[in-house]
Amino acid sequence: MKELTPMQLDAIAESGNISMGSAATALSNLLGQKVGITTPRLTYTTVGKVRAKYPLPCVLVRVNYTKGLSGSNLFVLTDRDAGVIANMMMGDPDLPVPETLDEMYLSAVSEAMNQMMGSSATALADMFGRPIDITPPELEYIDLGNEQVGINGLGDETSMIEVAFDLTVGEYISSTMLQLLPPDFAEQMVAELFGSVGISEETESVAEAVVEAVDTSQKPEHGDTLNMEPLEEDAISEIGNISMGAAATALSMLLDKRVTITTPRVSITTFQEVRDQFPVPCVVVKVRYRSGLEGDNVLIIREHDAAVIGNLMMGDPDLPVPETLDEIYLSAVSEAMNQMIGSSATALSDMFNRPVDISPPETEYRDLGGENIKIDKLIEEDPLVQISFRMEVAGIIDSELIQLVPLNFAREMIKELLSAIHGSVAVPATVEAKMEAVAEPKPFPIPAPVPAPVAAPFPVEPEQATMMEGAACEILQGVQIDLIRDIPVQITGLLGSRTLPLKILMEMAAGYVVDLNCVADTPLDVLANGKLVARGEIVLVNDQFGVKITEIIQPWSFN
Repeated sequence: MKELTPMQLDAIAESGNISMGSAATALSNLLGQKVGITTPRLTYTTVGKVRAKYPLPCVLVRVNYTKGLSGSNLFVLTDRDAGVIANMMMGDPDLPVPETLDEMYLSAVSEAMNQMMGSSATALADMFGRPIDITPPELEYIDLGNEQVGINGLGDETSMIEVAFDLTVGEYISSTMLQLLPPDFAEQMVAELFGSVGISEETESVAEAVVEAVDTSQKPEHGDTLNMEPLEEDAISEIGNISMGAAATALSMLLDKRVTITTPRVSITTFQEVRDQFPVPCVVVKVRYRSGLEGDNVLIIREHDAAVIGNLMMGDPDLPVPETLDEIYLSAVSEAMNQMIGSSATALSDMFNRPVDISPPETEYRDLGGENIKIDKLIEEDPLVQISFRMEVAGIIDSELIQLVPLNFAREMIKELLSAIHGSVAVPATVEAKMEAVAEPKPFPIPAPVPAPVAAPFPVEPEQATMMEGAACEILQGVQIDLIRDIPVQITGLLGSRTLPLKILMEMAAGYVVDLNCVADTPLDVLANGKLVARGEIVLVNDQFGVKITEIIQPWSFN
C-alpha cells in the first residue's frame, strides 16, 4: 500500500477532528452528558491486526457517502460502550448492560449513530464547501475474535488506515472508538480537502508554503489594498472554528438548548466599516488575553439576540424582548459570555499547547451608530480581521456573531499556531511576520457542562441565609469566593425516586400511581449540581412551591 505523506495524514486527522467534534456535540445534546473525543491517532493497519487488537464483541457502523464524497468507512464500538449509550438513550445510564445486545439495544445505538454521523457529514460539508450526503448508518453486531466472521466482507489482509479516538461520556464511558478508512477513500478526502483550501502538491512542505506566500504578498500595512493571503485566512478561520465551536458547546449546556455556529467567514475591515454595517445598539464584549497570547479582540452581538439569551438565562425564552437592555439583562448576558469565552480560551490552550489565560470579559451596551462611540483604541485605529459566524439557538435565534481581531494580533496567533504544530521547522527571521498556516490536526475540546441558572429563586429567610453563608465560608476556606460567586448553580429538590422496568414505563397511562422510595414525612434532599448539600421541607411561597432548609450537609462542593 502506498503510504500517505505526513501532511496528507495531518489532513485526515484534521477532517476527523472537525467531523467527530461535531458528532460528539450531537451525542452530548442527545444523551444530556458531557462527551469528549480527543485528537485522533493515525496508524496503518490491516483488518487482521484490528481483530487481534480487539478480540471481543463489537458494534460495527458502516457509513456510505453518496454525494460530495464517494466511498465508505467503518466505526468500531465495543459492545459494552454501545450498551451504555443505549441505556442512556432509554433514559437510565445505570441499567446493567446485557451480555448480548438485543434488537432494542441495537436500535437505540443505531439512532445515536445516525445523529452523530449526520452532524459529522454536515461538518464535512462546511469544510469542503459543498453538500455531502450519507445513507443511514448500517449496524452489524459481531465478535471480532471469531475469525470465521467477516468484517464487512473484508479479508484479514485488507489494508486500512486506523483513526483512533479516546471517547468519554460523562462518568460512564472512557474507551476508544475506531474509524477504519480504506486508503483510496482517505486519498480522496485529502484531495478534496486540499482542493477546498487551495493547497497543491507544491505547497505540502510547510516551510515552502511560508516562503512562497511571503515572496508573493508584499502588501502595505494600511489602506484599502490590504488583504490576507488565502492560507492566512484558512488558519484564522480554523482558529475561530475551534475556539467558537467550544464556546457554542458551553452556551448550549448553559441554556439547555441546541446551539450551532457555522464555519466562519474571514475578511479585512476597519472599525468604521463595522459601524456602518451595524448602526444599531449592540452588546460589545471585549476579551483581553494576558498569558499564552497577548492582545485584545471584540465580540459583537445584536441587541435582540443578547436579549433572547438573557431571557433563556433567566429561564423563560417566551418573555417579551425589552426595547432597552437593563442591568439584569446585561448581567445575564455577561455571565453567558464569561462561560463562552472561558471555554474558547481552553480550546486555544489545547490548540497552542500552552496555557492561555484571559481577564474576565468586559461587556458593554453600545449604539454603534453613535458618532463618538469608543471601544478600544487599538480596535478603533488598526486594520481588523472580521470573523463572522452564523449562530443558531434552537430555532429561537438565527443571526450573526462578529469577532474583531487586530491584524497584528491575528498574525501573532498564526505564528503561534505554526510554532506549536511545527516547532522543528526552521523559518527565516525575515518571514516570521508573514507566516502562513496549513491545515493541521488540532484538538476539538468539548467543554464541561455548565449548569443552567435557576429560573425563579425562592426567598430565603435572613437566619437561613446567614446559616448557609456561614457554612459555605467554613467549607471554602482559602478559596477566593468573589471569583466564583456569580457562577449559576442548578438547585433541585428531590422528593424521592424509584427504578421501574422499561416495560412498565411503556404501559403507563394517566392515573397510574408511582410509589417513591420515601415515606410521607421524609425531608426532601436538596441537590446543587447533582450533589447533596442540604435537606428541607416543602413550603408554599407566593403560590409557588419552595423548600425550607432544615439541615446543611457537610462537606460538599459544586465539583
